[in-house]
Amino acid sequence: MTNTGSSERAFPQADTTLMLSLIHGNARAFELDLSGLRVVVPADNGYLAAAATLALVAGAASVTAITPQTNRFRSAEEAAEATLALASLAGLNRNLSIEERIDHQTCRTTNLLVSSDPIRPVTRSIIERLPDRAVVALLHEAWMSIKGEVDVEACREHGVPISAVNESHPLVGGADYQPALCLELFSVAEVAVANAAVALICDNPLADNLERGLREAGAQVVVFSRADLVFEHSWDAVVLALRPMDEPRLGIRDLGLIAKAAPEATIIQYWGDIDRKAARYFELTVWPPRTPGKGQWGLPLETLGPEPVLRRITGALKAAQLILSGAPTQPGGLAQILAPNDVFDED
Repeated sequence: MTNTGSSERAFPQADTTLMLSLIHGNARAFELDLSGLRVVVPADNGYLAAAATLALVAGAASVTAITPQTNRFRSAEEAAEATLALASLAGLNRNLSIEERIDHQTCRTTNLLVSSDPIRPVTRSIIERLPDRAVVALLHEAWMSIKGEVDVEACREHGVPISAVNESHPLVGGADYQPALCLELFSVAEVAVANAAVALICDNPLADNLERGLREAGAQVVVFSRADLVFEHSWDAVVLALRPMDEPRLGIRDLGLIAKAAPEATIIQYWGDIDRKAARYFELTVWPPRTPGKGQWGLPLETLGPEPVLRRITGALKAAQLILSGAPTQPGGLAQILAPNDVFDED
């Protein structure tokens, strides 16, 4: 799952010891080995701050952490401080540098580049400066990629592979945290799951995990690949789980149809944007009531605490390690390679 934007949830300073324990535990469990590699990761004041220390614990020769631009939601200074604090606690801060951007010299020496805010989009100008031995690492599955995240054509031209992580791999645990995040949305929306009639709009691999999680929580679930297929019923909730596009996945036309099919239902945005102005016009209830940000998840994975975030980060770094070493990918394996047809383009 791909909430790859910078976290808005800062972790308490007291949590640094817990996070360091999780970092070491995950590095061992995944057998993560980045020995000798030069790595670029995001700096963050949330759980993503662990990426830098995780790479150093795994033997990276150096790590450069790129800070976000300061705005009313996040602070570059706080991101730098949180990222440095973890590395310092591990005694590895001497090999960590905090920078505002990726300069040309950093590009020329980077072996592993993590694609996440504030590093992305990973543009042609970055890719063409990477050394012969380099990989761009996604913090999500290959099929979740959206056009513009990474210049795939430039990577192909310059022989730079793009690694992705199988979030449903047992070590990563997406089969557990994906439905858990959905159930958390029901909780904050104050929609009882037990015995609820749920229309799940999903046309991608998330469907199986979300449907299973909802059913295990007691919901009655019907999966629809498109919003216009939802039939009239006494639905308690309509869950949207479609990859974002330039236009909202639930626009005025689809919301008009849902207003007829499920007028009393709460529309829950798991993934995929909703035209909230149109929803208000049809007097539909949407959760979250305000958009979490274009292309973002209804709730960030950080809502579930540090463990799922750390497992996904470790999985992504391990996938990059495997791809960089030339290890073959296989169905159900941890590592994936992004192919051009994996990138979502509504055109």
